[in-house]
Amino acid sequence: MRRLSLALMGAAALLSSVQAQEAGNSAADPQQKTFVFTPGLPDAAGHFIGGTELRVLAAHAGKLYAGNGYWQDRPGPEGPQGAEILVADGPAAPLRVDHVFDEQMPNGRPRTIAVAALREITFATDAAGKALAAPVSMMVASTWDLTGEVKVYSRDDASNSWSAATLANDRRAPGAFIPQVRAFSMHRDRVTGTDLAFAGDDPHGVFSGAYDAAVPGRIRWSGAPELDISGLSQAEFAGMAGRVRISSFAECNGALYAAVGQQIYQRVDGPEPHWRLLYSNPRPGRSESGLRGLTAAPGPGGRKDVLIAAVEGSASRIVRVDPVDGGEATEVDLQAFVGKAWGMRVGYTIAAYNDMARVRDPKGKELLLMGIEAFIPPEAPLAAGHSVVDVGYGRLESGAWYLIRRPSGDYDLRQVPARPGQPMVATRAILASPFADDEPAVYFAGYDANKAPAHNTAWMVRSTLAAAVGAPN
Repeated sequence: MRRLSLALMGAAALLSSVQAQEAGNSAADPQQKTFVFTPGLPDAAGHFIGGTELRVLAAHAGKLYAGNGYWQDRPGPEGPQGAEILVADGPAAPLRVDHVFDEQMPNGRPRTIAVAALREITFATDAAGKALAAPVSMMVASTWDLTGEVKVYSRDDASNSWSAATLANDRRAPGAFIPQVRAFSMHRDRVTGTDLAFAGDDPHGVFSGAYDAAVPGRIRWSGAPELDISGLSQAEFAGMAGRVRISSFAECNGALYAAVGQQIYQRVDGPEPHWRLLYSNPRPGRSESGLRGLTAAPGPGGRKDVLIAAVEGSASRIVRVDPVDGGEATEVDLQAFVGKAWGMRVGYTIAAYNDMARVRDPKGKELLLMGIEAFIPPEAPLAAGHSVVDVGYGRLESGAWYLIRRPSGDYDLRQVPARPGQPMVATRAILASPFADDEPAVYFAGYDANKAPAHNTAWMVRSTLAAAVGAPN
């Protein structure tokens, strides 16, 4: 029986405040130790920051970066906005604009509406596997580009600028996902010794890239995908309509794995690398995306690491997959678990939007944190203390919730405190504090527009680690 710990963290446990610019409040109060992003305000340089969703968080060079998006935005007086990469320089610093994707479509609409992926990558070798004089770290990002062009943007810290390399250019097919890179990874090829970056491009597949200081962005990407997903059929999986998304990567026991729709593939390293199918979800239910948040974690009994993934959809659960033979075990049935916690029936559920965040509890044990959202069936009575938002095709529990996976395999369900007058609608990203002068802390960000009109709904909250994860086991 899974242990259930439901903590409704109020303002005293997980405090929030608006941006430092907003009169009467300060995000820099060292006694409160608070940090929140509230959209609809300019940063210190006068750049307007709105946003319907803060989709991704990443750490780099001691700073916190966030990918902001305007999917489903209904602009105010500021007019339509392009997606932004935001950055905070310290635990008391408000978010500021680091880069704006300000190109427009012929009709004047912003060409780039969301940041789809954001990650720090580090190269210690060149393309031949030769050690660099010093490791090179950089932020990489990709976006939702309405033209169908898929680019990888790399940040040059010396010039505070971003440069782009094009992976593919496709016209968006009706009913398909917007072409995008949803996930990045790093891996050292165990045969060639070369450090490689990986980008999971929908609809083409997994591209690899080696360090090359002479090319834009300093990454030389492969001309064709190592894993070509264009011919992979997901027709047997209900709800996917033939769409295949590479949601996440994980390095486990020295090998690289990718979650592709309802399947997991393993990279076979070498001069001519290839990918082998490891796992297909035997109980997929109905799902638009399939597996999410692929992550490595210690196996039962402390043996070699195993793969953990979240199944999105009508048969939502967290599964543990053996990276050798693809054997699977269900760690938690999410609909039953969340339904019991909330005291009402739960339907279609999404967990681990992009990844599972690693944090350590006060005793040093590693925990995995993952955001979650769930629909409430129309005929299900609403439990006391809960509210819903109607997104046009269903009722969503309106709060921002997240799961904690403890080393024992037990799961807790917790909530980021509500923002007065504004539904939170899902925790999309979680990140342990990257700031050297910050006490142990965790950052949460989110909102999910869910295909419904939205405006200035993005949010980010800072919590002390103790408030976020509770007492250690």
